[in-house]
Amino acid sequence: ARSKVTRESFMAPHYGTAHVDETTVVQVPGDEKASPDRSCRSFTSTHVRPLILTALAVLAMLGVMSTSVTQSTHKTQSVLRAEDVRSNDRCIVYTYFEDQGMGAGPAVETWKQIWQSAGWKPVVLSEKHAALHPDYQEMKDKFMTYPLGTNSGYELACYLRYLALASVGGGYMTDYDTLNVNVPPSPQCDYLPNDGKLTTHDDYVPAMVSGTEEEFNRVATMMFDADVNDVISSVGKTMVSDMYLLQYFRDREMIDTAHSFYTSPNWISDPPCDANGDELPMMFHLSSSLIDQTFGKQQSDKPEVMREWFDKLRQTKEGCNKVVANNQKEYSERFLTMPGVNKFTDALKMHWECGHKKCEQNKENEEMEALVVSAKDKNGKAIFE
Repeated sequence: ARSKVTRESFMAPHYGTAHVDETTVVQVPGDEKASPDRSCRSFTSTHVRPLILTALAVLAMLGVMSTSVTQSTHKTQSVLRAEDVRSNDRCIVYTYFEDQGMGAGPAVETWKQIWQSAGWKPVVLSEKHAALHPDYQEMKDKFMTYPLGTNSGYELACYLRYLALASVGGGYMTDYDTLNVNVPPSPQCDYLPNDGKLTTHDDYVPAMVSGTEEEFNRVATMMFDADVNDVISSVGKTMVSDMYLLQYFRDREMIDTAHSFYTSPNWISDPPCDANGDELPMMFHLSSSLIDQTFGKQQSDKPEVMREWFDKLRQTKEGCNKVVANNQKEYSERFLTMPGVNKFTDALKMHWECGHKKCEQNKENEEMEALVVSAKDKNGKAIFE
């Protein structure tokens, strides 16, 4: 919300009135005939007092001018204009943050540092960006009627971030607890996966979402128009978050999903190489449940966990061949790939899923499993012996 600027907060300093004697009775030299009652201005009242009054007037004028300039500057800085934030620079990565009293501020700062280290331009959006959307108020009012659970402020913010992304021109959006170890932006900063269609890169979990301005606007409108009761019935939940709506849309083929994430950083091989000895593109969603259940840490420890695994995996990947992309085609084949493009990452997804639930034994799964265990380091040494 815009802070209220009061007149008092920018008032010019108050200057007290200087004490100056009005008149002084003196005997004028050489005028002995003058009446003893005759009075005249002293030197102080005649010369100094006008100077003081002039100086005070000037200072008061400067104070008024300063007040006017300060108020004008404050007003200009408080107004966010769409043309100032809209961008087609696809080296920018956005996250959305509104302080909900959850102590997430340090994690946001860590997110910025980590993504910058990976070569991106991290930008934090907030509700003032969402408010640029022409349907902001109508959509916000509707979203507030959804069953948002116990943390309604946080869930509402998760909806508004789609409006914010549409307002700034689309691009890449991640959660502020998404860890990027070694996935760079595209070489010319002009690439979006899947031809710009809205795509979630951690199945339907919006840990990373990419798409054009039009696509973010399309999905925001779909969320606005959704039949909430049907969503609840379909996903088997009692509340409706943006994630459950994405699951609902995925099941109806209204959005595309990819698998650019691995489940947990402690699950990846050491060194994290593929069958050619090349480093794997590594991104992880360090969700609250992962911090608690996998690492046994408090939510306040999240920045520390993010930094710890970032540093560790940056070190272990040195055992693999470095992967670079010199053009858009190479980038689309190596980073943020769609299903079917990178066989090894597809095999890793199958490997994890079959490790957590019973999988059908067939030739395709057997071939994928064989590919996973064929991983080797940059010197050709097998990782799984």
